[in-house]
Amino acid sequence: MTRKRNRRPEKDVVTSDWKVGDSLDQRILWSRREFLVSSVLTSAIVLTPLLGWGTDPEQRMKITFFYPENGLMELEAVSLMAGFDLSFQENGPCPVDVLRKTYGQNLDVALQEFKGSLKDEDVNFIVCVADVEGSRKFVETLATAKVIVFIANPSINLVCGEICQPNVFRSSPNNYVLSEPLAPWAVMNAGKKVFITGDNNQDTNEKADSFAFGFERAGGAFCDRVMVGDSSATIDSVISSIRNSDADFIFAAFENEQALKFLQAVKSGNPKTQKTIVGPETLTLFNKMDRVIAENITGVSTLTNIENVESLKSKIPEKFTSMALSIPRVAEGCDLGGILLNLVNDGVSGKTDFENLIKAVSNSKIKGMRGEFRFDKNHDAVVDSWVVSWVKEAKEISQKVVASLGASVSLDFGCGKVGYPDRPDVAPVESEGVWEENSN
Repeated sequence: MTRKRNRRPEKDVVTSDWKVGDSLDQRILWSRREFLVSSVLTSAIVLTPLLGWGTDPEQRMKITFFYPENGLMELEAVSLMAGFDLSFQENGPCPVDVLRKTYGQNLDVALQEFKGSLKDEDVNFIVCVADVEGSRKFVETLATAKVIVFIANPSINLVCGEICQPNVFRSSPNNYVLSEPLAPWAVMNAGKKVFITGDNNQDTNEKADSFAFGFERAGGAFCDRVMVGDSSATIDSVISSIRNSDADFIFAAFENEQALKFLQAVKSGNPKTQKTIVGPETLTLFNKMDRVIAENITGVSTLTNIENVESLKSKIPEKFTSMALSIPRVAEGCDLGGILLNLVNDGVSGKTDFENLIKAVSNSKIKGMRGEFRFDKNHDAVVDSWVVSWVKEAKEISQKVVASLGASVSLDFGCGKVGYPDRPDVAPVESEGVWEENSN
């Protein structure tokens, strides 16, 4: 248990037997064997004769998805590609040829081989799904390549930015955007004193840091902050700390099995621990709802960038319905597809001058799965945010939007502040707020 003071911030295709309740290792094994099956939709789109503007080879563009061949990031990549497929199923025809590249233990070798293949493959866009270190290496390797790079990693330790690397964009909201906008709402609706907790890893610590920064700026105060490891005994210690605090509510940045453990412990504990709970979307984002989960997430409010998660799930083709998809990644993939469709509709093609291609992506705005999607001046994703709460009505539990927060924009962390070591020494400039009324 860690107590922290608040601070600022090519494989055979097989059939799938995956089902809810399988272990994480089983899910990963499924995704590794099945991702080619899940690509059937994309393959059909690419190979089917198309009508209208996608048929001219000079107009078509190429995109490569680059991701680990196993592990959690592979699972997220498969989800993102499912969303990419879904975008064209709804809005096609598809003007994009899709390639997939996976890497194993030696990322450095894979990157050099990949860079050497770019010219022959004539790729226009690359989507990198990797951890922080892998994403950093990827950007450093492709800094001078004439290709648009989309980084699918939320860490605020990765600053994209046109003054950093003009060809790099972040397709996922960063961890600041995924938590900080909840803070001003919480001050007004949950209380002025908060107990902060969550998984003790980089992503959740960044979310906790960002919420803490926004909460303090909005006039709130902190009782304590305890970030925990993966054990029931540690959760019990957190519950004890909550019981002895005078917090009005709890900000909890847990996810998956740990989130359910925590919610159960709070709801079944001493009345002094049964406080209002808020958190990032992952706190209540479970792959399949059941009675136990429903009972424990009732009344919990979270920040989301998808206004209607259940509506998005209903649009996913039947081929993907039994899959352990990451819904935020599905939405991200949909928006990536939307960007490319938007570019083609604006006359951008695979042969567009590279400087103009960068400008076109920078100025791209779409109405996507995450609201009005665009990029800020640092090429970070700008998405809409909502506060949603799970409520029980007539024995049914459903998610209700309780507040619409509009566009959520990151702080300008600046190059040289965090991230890559060879950037210009530019001081960070803090914005006056997290919502921006006008597009840039």
